[in-house]
Amino acid sequence: MPRTCLVALQDVGDDKVTTLEGLGTVRNPHPLQKSFIEERAAQCGYCSNGMIMAAKALLDRNPNPGDEEIKNALEDQLCRCGVHNRVVRAVRRAASVLAK
Repeated sequence: MPRTCLVALQDVGDDKVTTLEGLGTVRNPHPLQKSFIEERAAQCGYCSNGMIMAAKALLDRNPNPGDEEIKNALEDQLCRCGVHNRVVRAVRRAASVLAK
């Protein structure tokens, strides 16, 4: 899945675009959003949107990824705080919730 910062609007055409806001609501967050909160996987928030959307793309492809696959899927996301271990735990947590 290409990142929005690399895709021109005119190239989207009729394709569906989902943003972080389109995943869930404050009252009913997506399992990824909820797991990021529960695992405290967002310290400064700089990378949160990209991490969650990249994790969503990963879980859409593979609903039960291992740690290395999670790390590989998120390696292009720039995190300034170093919450990487929390992010991996959050993705695993969301995967287990989505599997139910």
